[in-house]
Amino acid sequence: MEKRKIVKTLIDSGLKKTKYRVNIIDILQKSKKLLSAQDIYEILINDKVKVNLSTVYRTLDKLTENNIINKIEIEHEKQSLYEFNREDHHHFLICKNCNKIETIYHCPLHDYEKQIQEESGFQITGHKIEFYGYCKKCQKTLKI
Repeated sequence: MEKRKIVKTLIDSGLKKTKYRVNIIDILQKSKKLLSAQDIYEILINDKVKVNLSTVYRTLDKLTENNIINKIEIEHEKQSLYEFNREDHHHFLICKNCNKIETIYHCPLHDYEKQIQEESGFQITGHKIEFYGYCKKCQKTLKI
């Protein structure tokens, strides 16, 4: 995503353009994996952006509040992970041994959501699911 599109995204969300917001969105948008605040901080430092880790956390919170990025909290992880909100519905497969995270884009729950809404009258706006288990490599290593 070009920097001017990032700026437009911020303005459309009612946020001011700051170099930290633009840089963090750019990092997450380019990343093919989930990143922690520490990962993002280190990328910024390596890119010669002077920033405090606390600023990274505050910026991530503000971008999450405005649905520009997604915050993912994984069971037994000490830190949250973040991704750019591409607005495509997905879930995660998480290896309990090596912590590898794979994204899956097929969701069989959409029909079930509709059924729940019809039966309960509850307006569902979304759901998150993480599947825990062992990746192929760890299955071989652990002989599972």
